[in-house]
Amino acid sequence: MSDMTLQERRAQILKVYGETERFICEAERKKITQISRTTWWRWSKVGAAPVASKLSSGKSMWLLSDLLLWMNSN
Repeated sequence: MSDMTLQERRAQILKVYGETERFICEAERKKITQISRTTWWRWSKVGAAPVASKLSSGKSMWLLSDLLLWMNSN
């Protein structure tokens, strides 16, 4: 899988899960990963978990494919 681009890996993982790309809010991120907000924040700070994108003031979200790829790499 290392020869694949990130875009190709994202498309493949979404296909495996039967999903389409979308942004995920904190509540859904927690439901999908089963990891508390505090632990996720700590892991993100040290590069051990995907960092959220700031879409608007006070609104951080993740791409679903980033979470699925991260979960399948651990």
